[in-house]
Amino acid sequence: MRYVAVIFWAVCLGQVAGFIGGALNQQTFSPSQTMIVTVVFAIIFSIIPLLLDSDKKNRA
Repeated sequence: MRYVAVIFWAVCLGQVAGFIGGALNQQTFSPSQTMIVTVVFAIIFSIIPLLLDSDKKNRA
């Protein structure tokens, strides 16, 4: 459930950041492109703690 919440909030905040970033750069806002980038980064940031935690367990 934790990962679902992380992806949900990443999508919400990613869309807001994409909209604001597009407005600041005077570019059109593309929700589909922003969604793809947001989901990819949310998955990456969800996997990194798992990899770091497993490395810590292997050392002990």
